[in-house]
Amino acid sequence: MTNYFISESNPFFGAQGKNWLETSLRLDGTIRYKNFSAGISGIGIKTTGRDAFGTGTIPNGAPFGTNAPDKFPAFYLDKAYVQLDKIGGLPLKATLGRQHIIIGSQFLIGDGVYDGFSAKTRQGVYHSPRKGFDALRVEWDAQKTHFDSFIYKVDPTWDGGGGRDGLFGGVDVSRTFEQTNGTYAAGIFYRSSRSKLDNDMAVFDVRFEQPLKIINGLYTSGEFVLEFAGRCRNAAYCTTIGQKMNENSWHLEIGYEAKKHKWRPFAEVGYVRYSKDFTPVATGFSDWGKWYLGNQIDWIIFGTNTKIIRAQIGFHPTSTIKLRALYHNTRQVENTGTSAGGSLSDEISFIGEWYPKDNLWFNVAVSQSVPGKALAASGLGNSFAFLNSGASPVGMRNSFDIVFATGWRF
Repeated sequence: MTNYFISESNPFFGAQGKNWLETSLRLDGTIRYKNFSAGISGIGIKTTGRDAFGTGTIPNGAPFGTNAPDKFPAFYLDKAYVQLDKIGGLPLKATLGRQHIIIGSQFLIGDGVYDGFSAKTRQGVYHSPRKGFDALRVEWDAQKTHFDSFIYKVDPTWDGGGGRDGLFGGVDVSRTFEQTNGTYAAGIFYRSSRSKLDNDMAVFDVRFEQPLKIINGLYTSGEFVLEFAGRCRNAAYCTTIGQKMNENSWHLEIGYEAKKHKWRPFAEVGYVRYSKDFTPVATGFSDWGKWYLGNQIDWIIFGTNTKIIRAQIGFHPTSTIKLRALYHNTRQVENTGTSAGGSLSDEISFIGEWYPKDNLWFNVAVSQSVPGKALAASGLGNSFAFLNSGASPVGMRNSFDIVFATGWRF
């Protein structure tokens, strides 16, 4: 069971505060026999109160007199798969069905459902509990190298036309080198859709994580994603219909963690860039600030046409407690509207995490989000307003946010 309580004084920098609770209850089951296993995971999801995404209000474009959707808990089948391991006695594994797929730090692939962007995913948008991909996945190891190949059906929430005809597949290859203890990986994929409202394109991904021997505890990591060999077919994705898909995104960071120090202090600074018409594929959440870059602005920009400076610093006062501060400054790569440039927002968050037991955790995040002078001029809006009549409008007020989250596994 997971609970997220969210309080925002000015969601989307607007005028009206919002307070709401998101609850999800997940039930998992797994059967194993020798090298065969089958798993199922169902979740019930409930949003209590009025969230900033407007998910409890009348859908935009609905006929006059339409009632707002009820808030009866939503149910979702998040996993339903069969798996065969050590096929033919080899380090070969195949998984078929709805499953979780995570590639690297989830910058490219990690979440099969973009919660909130379909009628069936209206509740639980902030903590985004739905993750499953409908996929065939084959993994194997050879010469200390891991190969991860898969093909999955693109969920309507990740589809520009909201359809179910999209396919995404390819292979990711990764290896950790003993000499340097660094991990390097590359992947090539292709996204195909019969719909004229979604893009066909090839995707190339390369990434690394490398400790730096000059100082014990120092490290660097990064990733580069290139979208190519396609043309844009949806105005929501690009500047001009029919333009070639030559877009990219990347991140690069350097950090330090004193693992042998009593309090394990750590710090990291990085830069993230999404080209003007970059199309997110299936970005996941792996940690606070990865890759939801800001508590307010990220819900407006959605991983495109932005450049972000990100930093964090913190320590572990005990083995079960982690305290840190995060900072994000967000700007546009190419200005929109009447903007002449400058910051879209500056956001700072203080986060406390407590893990008293293996099956119990508590997180608290306190954030201050300050809109920049470029936000109003950019013409950016709340993307959920296209779906829900009650979505909070974008404004120019500072927002003070509190998130209290807890999870219990029983």
